[in-house]
Amino acid sequence: MSQDNPIFWQDEILQMMFWMRGEGLGDVVTLDELNRFLNLETYLLTETVQRLVALNSLEYATHPEENIPRVKLTEQGIEEGKKRFKEEFEGHLGHDSHMVCDDPNCDCHDPDFEGVCHHLIEDHDHKH
Repeated sequence: MSQDNPIFWQDEILQMMFWMRGEGLGDVVTLDELNRFLNLETYLLTETVQRLVALNSLEYATHPEENIPRVKLTEQGIEEGKKRFKEEFEGHLGHDSHMVCDDPNCDCHDPDFEGVCHHLIEDHDHKH
């Protein structure tokens, strides 16, 4: 996929941030933390994040004492990220409406569980 496709990268960022949130890697992340998984040119990452902020999928969440830009998903961004994640991992999800595995003892079956089961991530990674 070309790095010049803005829609592709918007989807990737939303999906990645949804995954990071679900894995406990952070609800609020720096662009550097996000880019560790995406490996985008800095200008492209910055432009795409700015577009997602304008679309109300991300919001800036920089701590007042820091000078490092941080972003987080908005409620709309969470829904969009979840949708894109489900589309990407559709064939690997255990249930139609939840991102859970087939192990009944896994934490992902808890009604309060948010995010994506780590078993699904591992299974997907091993198949690619």
